[in-house]
Amino acid sequence: MSNPAPHRTVPHNGTSADLVVVGARVLTQDPDRPLATAVAVRGGRIVAVGDDADVRPFVTARTEVLDAAGQVVTPGLTDCHQHPVHGSEMARGISLVGATTLPELRARLAAHAAALGPEDWIVGYGGEYGAFAGGVMHRDLIDDAVGGRPAHLTMSDAHTALMSTEGLRRAGITGPRAFADRSEIVCDDRGPTGELHEMSATALGYAAVPPMPAEELATRVEALFAEQGKLGVTGVHVLDDGPGTAATLAALDAAGRLGMRVRFAPWCPPGEVDNLAQRISDLRGLLAGASKVRLAAVKFFADGAIDGGGAWLHEPDCCGQSRESQWRDTARYDDAVRIAAANGLPAWTHAIGDRAVARTLDTYAGVAAPAGTRHRIEHAEVLQDAEIGRFAALDVVASMQPTHMDWSLPDYSDNWSTRVGPRRWDLAWRYADILRSGGRVALGSDWPVAAFDPRRTLAGAQLRRPAGERGRAPYGASQAIGAAQALAGYTTEAAYAAGEEHVAGRIAVGCYADLTVFADDPTRCAPDDVADLPVTATIVDGRFTHRTAA
Repeated sequence: MSNPAPHRTVPHNGTSADLVVVGARVLTQDPDRPLATAVAVRGGRIVAVGDDADVRPFVTARTEVLDAAGQVVTPGLTDCHQHPVHGSEMARGISLVGATTLPELRARLAAHAAALGPEDWIVGYGGEYGAFAGGVMHRDLIDDAVGGRPAHLTMSDAHTALMSTEGLRRAGITGPRAFADRSEIVCDDRGPTGELHEMSATALGYAAVPPMPAEELATRVEALFAEQGKLGVTGVHVLDDGPGTAATLAALDAAGRLGMRVRFAPWCPPGEVDNLAQRISDLRGLLAGASKVRLAAVKFFADGAIDGGGAWLHEPDCCGQSRESQWRDTARYDDAVRIAAANGLPAWTHAIGDRAVARTLDTYAGVAAPAGTRHRIEHAEVLQDAEIGRFAALDVVASMQPTHMDWSLPDYSDNWSTRVGPRRWDLAWRYADILRSGGRVALGSDWPVAAFDPRRTLAGAQLRRPAGERGRAPYGASQAIGAAQALAGYTTEAAYAAGEEHVAGRIAVGCYADLTVFADDPTRCAPDDVADLPVTATIVDGRFTHRTAA
């Protein structure tokens, strides 16, 4: 029998710990010492990991002691893909989630409109493609339901929107426009149909919606992070750059109101490549001195989304769409990644279709990430065999969202499956294959596209179906991963994806004191039960952001 790893502490020199956790089952995620029972924290860092005797010298009258007997402590959970600021602004409107038929959608809009003034905007989010039979989206279908009001409805994947006739008028959208990317204002013989396809077009329409006051937006984001803290989330990777994103995060941090560790990756659309270096410099200036926010990467879009026909596949989808990159000149994408790298930042690229993934990996092969960072691919929903091993070979992290599969039905009748077709069903969300080949998979929610509850994501990664729907068959069962692998996706792999594996994602001396405390072991519970596993405490930077009553 080998000797156990030595207990790890730093000299306490008579100085007390700020916080000590005792009596727990501690899943450290540290291969040098996988299990422990106690942790000591001082100055926002972990100073001792071992048993209760190891942390006792750090306890004084000034030390807060958490007796976690019967509970399980893990490194703090990090959601690796989220849009908290843009999503918080959108959430002021009406949720369209679950309105899967046109009558249901119209009824929901009409009920919401009845409570508004005649000039008020209707902002909807989470729209279901199934509500539009045959994929036809038109302002005529909603104009009377919203009572002639201006309306902007974002679909569930956030890549397509539908505007009412009055909304189009207020946005000044009277016909097609040329965008630097392949976004589109869909038109028929009567002019714009109201469908806005892909990000530049949807953003153009949304720009007409009166902006939310800065303090109201900050308060909403603060509340959002507090809700996530109750579920064990200690950090998020923010991959949006909507109006106010950077300023909101900076303001919350400066005011000490940011209860989350944030890693920020602003967008660079095709038309902004020449301004990228200056944008990076400006953001670094804005975030100088921030304690919890760090500029971590630049986000790019290689393609759009499959549900709206905007992905980039090797072969068109079954509707004849998803044939092109978002970049009209992909060489400019290479230039942009090179500029980001020259300025010290890796690329985190949205690539959903198999051709988008392949082309992105080609770019990464030619432009290395800066030392200590990693390029990433966000989503990677369709993957050919040829690309699986390249993640490990190029040290590229796959950032994936298992709950995106909640809309994908086992009989393949959903919009996503219908579009990709039978020959590609087995190529969907292949995170198990990436792990088997030695690659890295970080997990997240993509909120507000999917719910931010990390327990549901942990369960979905193991089940390949929504937690709790025990009678529903999995979607691609061979790609399910184990409980320990899922937890790693929110801890060690999340840290690796941000280039922080030396200070985060583990419970080890010197690491950030970000901890999640569960009522039971998430790696031993049945996956369906993990979705409801109580979180008894959440600790960020050595301070409680959530704690249940004793």
